[in-house]
Amino acid sequence: FHNPTGRLMPQEQRREVARAARATRTWLVVDETLTDMALDVPAPRPFASGVGGGDGEQIVSVGSLSKSCWGGLRVGWVRAAAGVVTELARVRITADLAGSVLDQLVAVALMDRLGTILPARIAELRRRREALTAALARHVPEWRWTVPPGGMCLWIDLGRPVASALSARALRHGVRVEGGARFGVDPGTHEHRLRIPYTLAEEVYEPAAERLAAALDGAPGRFADPALPDWVA
Repeated sequence: FHNPTGRLMPQEQRREVARAARATRTWLVVDETLTDMALDVPAPRPFASGVGGGDGEQIVSVGSLSKSCWGGLRVGWVRAAAGVVTELARVRITADLAGSVLDQLVAVALMDRLGTILPARIAELRRRREALTAALARHVPEWRWTVPPGGMCLWIDLGRPVASALSARALRHGVRVEGGARFGVDPGTHEHRLRIPYTLAEEVYEPAAERLAAALDGAPGRFADPALPDWVA
């Protein structure tokens, strides 16, 4: 699920991308950290598993437990051809010998329980997504978005290029969000977009949306000592 849009690439398009990469000798690094965050559709297969024709030799896929289990668990993995994995392991030991053993043991234990953890996590994200969209619809009804089938955030269309200014004003209201320009290659792109995650508890979104509306209207910062945690995009 693409970050920040939450969209999922169709299988045929995946094959087209893989064929183009192979024809141009381009390597693909595919971030599949959000694969398990399938809220309305089945979880997608790993990218390299469905491209066919030997294209998988030029694909490096990366994954992590930081989204499916806990953001503080910085344990991930690489799927690639055997020679690539061997070379990556060789390069890794020039920087450090290994990651935290304790974290890896926790990761192994969690992976044995993913059948229980993931359904609860997905149900939680659905509730939070619903709470966020409902709060935004009440306080900023002029904003538009497409409810994503997966992932962990909304990609909001503000209707006008004010994202950077709004993000700056929102800080004075105790809300921290990222404007769309952060997710573009060229300066000034996506100025009409805002990324808003639905990763916090449901009760956060109503007051956060109210504060965003106040910031949008240009009201003075009324929350110098905010009761809310920073709403991090």
